[in-house]
Amino acid sequence: MNQRKITSLAFFAMLGLFGTAFAGKCRMVGSAAHDGCALPLELGNFQGFYECNPAVGVGRPENLEEASKIVEAYDRVKAVGVGHSWWQEQFCSGDDENAVNLVMTELKSTLDFIENPVNPSTFNGQEPPEDFPIKVDEDKQEVTVAAGIPQRALLEYLSEYTYGKEPNGWTLPAFSWFIDQTIGGAVATGTHGSSLQHGSLSSQLTSLRLMLANGTIIDISPEDNPHLFKAAGVSIGRLGVITDITLKIKPQQAVTRNLRDIEIEELANEVKKVQDEYNAAIAAGDDEAAKLALAKLDETQALWHVASKAVWRTDYTYLEKEPENVLLNIEVSPDVSAFDGALQVYAPSDTADIDTSNAILNNARTWARIYATTMRGFVNPGTYAASKSFISMSEGGNRRSSTMQPYDQYEVAIPIDRAGDCLKGAIEEIYGPKNLFAGFRTPALIRFIPGEDFYLSPSNGHPVMYINIEDHLSISSGQQNREFDEVMDYFLNECGARLHWGKAGWPTHQPCFDGAEDYPESWCDFGCAVQELDPTGKFRSESDVWRWNATRGGDVVTFSSCCSPEGFLKSECTCEKSPIC
Repeated sequence: MNQRKITSLAFFAMLGLFGTAFAGKCRMVGSAAHDGCALPLELGNFQGFYECNPAVGVGRPENLEEASKIVEAYDRVKAVGVGHSWWQEQFCSGDDENAVNLVMTELKSTLDFIENPVNPSTFNGQEPPEDFPIKVDEDKQEVTVAAGIPQRALLEYLSEYTYGKEPNGWTLPAFSWFIDQTIGGAVATGTHGSSLQHGSLSSQLTSLRLMLANGTIIDISPEDNPHLFKAAGVSIGRLGVITDITLKIKPQQAVTRNLRDIEIEELANEVKKVQDEYNAAIAAGDDEAAKLALAKLDETQALWHVASKAVWRTDYTYLEKEPENVLLNIEVSPDVSAFDGALQVYAPSDTADIDTSNAILNNARTWARIYATTMRGFVNPGTYAASKSFISMSEGGNRRSSTMQPYDQYEVAIPIDRAGDCLKGAIEEIYGPKNLFAGFRTPALIRFIPGEDFYLSPSNGHPVMYINIEDHLSISSGQQNREFDEVMDYFLNECGARLHWGKAGWPTHQPCFDGAEDYPESWCDFGCAVQELDPTGKFRSESDVWRWNATRGGDVVTFSSCCSPEGFLKSECTCEKSPIC
């Protein structure tokens, strides 16, 4: 495989227009699987790009005991799933034979379930086997799931859990558009849908289990250790290997999807109105009014066909949906030869990349019409089970969009207090004299999330509007997508946006990232969690973003001296910037 720069944002299915059915090696369920994934044989992303140095080992443990031995044996370790990633430096554990990536889909009980999903009725109301990767607790309304299970497999299992207390089954309170990512990877990167009540998948956590640098496993919950929970809830793999997570679930119910066909200017006006009402309420100290303002965007998802200005805005109604349920902030309460015969670590095998496309380089408006035709089924109005009503990528859509051509997917989190102004400014930039819409092919996806207490959540400190966009041109053309890059720079420089940790843009659009500047209230709290759980840097990856400095009384001090079991000692120390540019 080569290491060309990959570019795309493929959350959109080319239903039936391109390609044929694939019986692929990707660890995804059903027809979502395709032949483009590097994992689990090679360390690269789901289209075969962003590969690690071939000296880095591919760890494929069959159980947690084997995983523990691998973690202990290597100097650098990183857990991976299906490779839904565009950030090579963060994805790769290191660049030599002392590094290994653990492929969490390969644990035997997890892989067995992915390849042969089990209907919960199989257990006839009895407890599943001890190593079964999904366990539902209806009394607590929770599910515990192995980190390597794809989100789609979890949602399907919950929907079929109909023999107990809920005859209609269960679902997650909110889930993402791309649901073929592993649940461990989704939580680690703060993956989200669009809910101002339930937040990201991380906000639906009740606890998780983490394998540390010495191979031991600890349980982390907000009751036992709120500081470490706020660090581990969005950790990007920096603290250890997530082995299992426990999430909230809710009864499956009928949800009505409503659709409005509008243009982007109308959506911008609507977001601007919410922004202004929210800002006025916050200035007046009226949290209830702020919630009522945000309620107008609760669960809203909008697909923006950039080249045509068309927007499909979807909103949802169901029995217990009430404006007062919106939250401003979700708080955390109390070759196949092994490196070592004893370890399931292998040299990477060469796999095939997704081919580039000349067709995608043609007229942007033509592609906008194509996607508008082929994607309409994702948003058609109607009443469905909750797990089917909130829009997400279908199995066939995932396979086709992943194999059409390589792409880079970006996402920015824009504070809600400027979201409307930002969107209006983006319209002027994109449809102005420079015709920046020419850099887009697939629709942008717009969603909304409340503030979160997790130290590295892009919504830490305030509610946000997420905009997910894709670059489908750079890799296939071999040239910079100037128009697309200008839009990205606008969001980052003019709107105060934060990059999503699991998407593209690192380090190209933020080569000088300084966590103390972008996350001023929480960056050093996360650094203290690193000092406690990974002081030797086993899980630091190849990225240079993990830097912490502190002063006490104006004097530079050892960072760890400013840490306590509750986090960074803000009353004594100052979290200082660590510039690299």
